[in-house]
Amino acid sequence: MAAPNTVDILDVTGRWSLNRTLSDSLEDTFALQDLPETENAPIRFSVKQTVRPGGFDSSNEYVLDGKTRYDTVPIFGEVSATNSYVTADAVTVEDTLHRGIEYAKGQQKVGILEITTGVHTGWASQTVWGFERIDGGRHLCKYAITTKDDQKATARMVFDYLGAPEAL
Repeated sequence: MAAPNTVDILDVTGRWSLNRTLSDSLEDTFALQDLPETENAPIRFSVKQTVRPGGFDSSNEYVLDGKTRYDTVPIFGEVSATNSYVTADAVTVEDTLHRGIEYAKGQQKVGILEITTGVHTGWASQTVWGFERIDGGRHLCKYAITTKDDQKATARMVFDYLGAPEAL
């Protein structure tokens, strides 16, 4: 389902689901990260994802201040991550895999830049989060460029908006 206009990159509060039909295959990305193909649904904002198969929950908090933080993720091991907002002039067509992101005229912060590395595994991923209009609807998208040694994989992940967060 498309995201309402009230949801933007400054407030992505809600429930989201990876749309496998609109998203690219993650097989090449997972191969560079030494992972088998899985059913993975990859200010400050929090993300809780359930990974199947494997059946574990992963909660991540993204602090968007450009500082590097370290965490241990069950499928990746130790990772370092740097997260920050980005402006329109800082996002290239290559960053969004030649698709571009949608934002309101005059909006300063148009996306989220996430730079993650596998500390002991040698892969690195540069990801831009932003909104893209697909088939007339706005979708939160994650554009990932993953490298390891001289190999490179790209993938666009498209998320459907499921509604407001459920009460705890």
